Amino acid sequence: MLNTRRWAGVIGALTSLTWAAAAFAQPRVNPQAAAMADFSKRITAYLDLQKKLTDDLPPLKRTDDPAEITLREIALGDAIRVGRLEAHRGDILTREMARVFRRVIKDDFRRRTLRGQKVMRDDIPHFHPKVNQSYPSAWPLATFPAPLLAALSPLPDGLEYRLLSDALILRDVKANIIVDFILDVF
Repeated sequence: MLNTRRWAGVIGALTSLTWAAAAFAQPRVNPQAAAMADFSKRITAYLDLQKKLTDDLPPLKRTDDPAEITLREIALGDAIRVGRLEAHRGDILTREMARVFRRVIKDDFRRRTLRGQKVMRDDIPHFHPKVNQSYPSAWPLATFPAPLLAALSPLPDGLEYRLLSDALILRDVKANIIVDFILDVF
């Protein structure tokens, strides 16, 4: 009986060593790279859904009429809202990606002079974003700081970053809606 216990202990130790060796042999994943890859997949999924939801809408005829352009924008936004009724904050800009973006934005903000920080914050109106909400047309689309834009993950055509209040917003340009957002970026 003593030998059986001894062998069970040896087998248990070998099993533990095998599991430890397997865990050690697996490549380590860079959390930032994993978050960026996931973000890219989520952006692609959004654009695929956007295309599916808006394909049936009649195309905008070449026009300079602001009313026609606005009606098209509203129709696109409404189609996307209906298709994304269950959309919530963090569906695209996940917690992991939010950590990455907050770090990048805070680093950029700290490198700015006090005057540069003030200008950046003063140009941003107070706003409480919601997913699928129209971007406020009463506020101008402020120029996004070029160094910060270069530091963030690039976006495909039709999507852009905006800073409003203390939020980074992911905006659908054609539909003028807020796709997702991150709070407390400064």
